[in-house]
Amino acid sequence: MTPSKTTAATTADADAGPDLDPVPEGYAAAVDELESILRQIEDDDVDVDVLAERVHRAAGLIDWCRGRILTARTAVDEATAGLEAD
Repeated sequence: MTPSKTTAATTADADAGPDLDPVPEGYAAAVDELESILRQIEDDDVDVDVLAERVHRAAGLIDWCRGRILTARTAVDEATAGLEAD
């Protein structure tokens, strides 16, 4: 039995932990946000309070993305487990 799309999303949301609010709409959205955060924190004029907030958000997004990758890897492994090599 393979996990449904809803189950995979729910699992990844649970992996995000309580500090990730709002949860990204998907992996691509999380990567886009991480790239935006990177541009913000590379700015020499960034306020130190904003910097701390953005780094905290980035850490949560990275953890969330890792959870999505693990969920996808598990789903692929389960889906291909019964396939024989030619």
